[in-house]
Amino acid sequence: MDAGVAGQAFPGGVACVNWREGDAVHTVEVAAGRLRAGEAEVRSTTPYDLASLTKPIVAMSALRLVASGRLSLDVRTDSVVTDVRGGVGGAATLEMLLTHRSGLADWGGLYLDVPHDPGTAAARRWILSEASRRPAEGELKGPLYSDLGYLIAGEVIARTAGEKLDRVVQREVTDPLGITPDLFFPGALPPDRRAVIVREAAPTEWCEWRGRLIRGEVHDENSAAFGGVAGNAGMFGTARGVATFGRAVLDSLLGHGDFLRKDLIEHALAPIPGTSIRLGWDAKSSENSSAGRRMSAKTFGHLGFTGTSIWCDPERDLVIVLLTNRVHPSRANERIKGFRPGFHDGVIAALGK
Repeated sequence: MDAGVAGQAFPGGVACVNWREGDAVHTVEVAAGRLRAGEAEVRSTTPYDLASLTKPIVAMSALRLVASGRLSLDVRTDSVVTDVRGGVGGAATLEMLLTHRSGLADWGGLYLDVPHDPGTAAARRWILSEASRRPAEGELKGPLYSDLGYLIAGEVIARTAGEKLDRVVQREVTDPLGITPDLFFPGALPPDRRAVIVREAAPTEWCEWRGRLIRGEVHDENSAAFGGVAGNAGMFGTARGVATFGRAVLDSLLGHGDFLRKDLIEHALAPIPGTSIRLGWDAKSSENSSAGRRMSAKTFGHLGFTGTSIWCDPERDLVIVLLTNRVHPSRANERIKGFRPGFHDGVIAALGK
């Protein structure tokens, strides 16, 4: 971690490693660097913008709703969210959205064209409608990772549950795991709590659209225009909080816990031909994986654009979380791509696994 800071891969970060030996679960945390140049040192409790780590958390919320009979993965999107009718996204099922098989474009700068104030009901409806009408370019031969698809998926989940997405995630994930203070949507917090997060969180990037340094609010512009609570991005968290979530998923898969039904997490992690994409997760690719070389072929996880990641190795019963603000001061800094594989290999070597 110190090498990552010294090599300017990120201003600071927190790593959390969680592994099981017999009946005992061990956790180690390491903080390194500063929130930004000239500011306080990073602490293990420093909250980071999780970016796309929001996706697996939201997807696992959906699986919990499926297990309780409140949601079906086969539900057609436009039967729940009328705003997407007539678009590619509207014809997709929830499972197609969660596995990036909806045929939607990977991304689009919707925030630049919203004809309403960001975060308003009108803005949200417009964004949903527009997102559903952005098809992928060219002929698709498999899944295409789509932020737009997950933005819509979050709304399907919320409307089916009959409450806002942040409340769904809290009820289905963070409350049962006892990590509500550690994983949250700042956009849904009351003003006094949000002010605390602004002071404590690591800053991300100067946003030209918003005209300010982003701190304590979602970095992703589409999610920000949507109100900061979306299926594609918006959650903040501590490294321990993310690792606790990963541990619960891994325990469910390995028969150590009941956070998720084993058949549902096995379904979510089932291979999809021609891709490493899974339902809510990514699998370790055979070459040049950010998980490094030592983690097993069964490893699953996810990356976040701001410099965050989680990887879970079922063969080693191991969870490795890395949270950084590598986009500060600019997203042009991509040194973390070289840092991550060596970091994960080093952790496993240190553990003797």
